[in-house]
Amino acid sequence: MSEFSRSSQGSSPVIGRSGVLIVYALYIARFFTGISLLAGVIVAYLLRRSSVGVERMHLNWLVRLFWYDVAFIIGSAALFLACFLTEPPGSSGPGQLLFLLPIGIFAIWNIVLLVSLVVGVRGILAGSGPLPERFRGLAE
Repeated sequence: MSEFSRSSQGSSPVIGRSGVLIVYALYIARFFTGISLLAGVIVAYLLRRSSVGVERMHLNWLVRLFWYDVAFIIGSAALFLACFLTEPPGSSGPGQLLFLLPIGIFAIWNIVLLVSLVVGVRGILAGSGPLPERFRGLAE
């Protein structure tokens, strides 16, 4: 039994790396289908149990990105609702510009998320961490 676990651990980096790439692909597919992000975080949680090293850093970062995304979606929706309650659509006035605030925050977050996913894919392909050295504290 212990030999089986040793041999499976020996092949773990290949499976872990491809598993991490699958999770990144699911996260990137989030921009086209919203449900793939949920599938990606489930796969990340499952793969994180048996991963070590760089793969574990990437999976931890992907799980953290999921929760950041949930927070930004809820925050943007709450801000949009607050704007809607203070200045309902159909009314005229400068209050209509308030609606640009949650839309802008959500758009900027999506750009940041996409850039961090692309940087993470480059990192896993290079065998390094999910972020450049100067931002390494964010991923740990």
